[in-house]
Amino acid sequence: MKPAQVNKLYAKLTPQEQAALVMEAVARLDESEADAIMGQVERKHYIATHADYTQRIHALTALVGHYGIEYWKNRALMLIACDYAEQGNPQAEAPALRFLAKCVALEAAIVEVCKLAKVDIKAIKSMAGCPDEDVKPEELEKADAELVEQYTDMFGGLVQA
Repeated sequence: MKPAQVNKLYAKLTPQEQAALVMEAVARLDESEADAIMGQVERKHYIATHADYTQRIHALTALVGHYGIEYWKNRALMLIACDYAEQGNPQAEAPALRFLAKCVALEAAIVEVCKLAKVDIKAIKSMAGCPDEDVKPEELEKADAELVEQYTDMFGGLVQA
């Protein structure tokens, strides 16, 4: 088929079909086909919310997702290690303490990032499906500074306060 004929076929596809074909072309590193498909995607004009607002909402949503994943992952691994330790496995105590340290550092980091981003920490925790446990400042001060910095950098990079 000639390129013009193929382009006419691309124009008859649904946006979902076009998107699927673009993904396949990109995966094959076929830039010319990807460009040809994208050239046939219908263009629309939309009225949207302010770009800064939209960017911030997306960033906060990403923060919620990342925080929630880290929270539940560390809690689950800590509980599994604790369970093994309670069953008499002496090698499980060190990993349990490591995951506890990560949980404390995670809390210290999310408190810091929420302050910098000027967002309510209770809202972030609620959206992430995490309990809003008021961790005492003295407990957060005991957090491993290196872990706190890693989490703060990860979360802070999402919201660019």
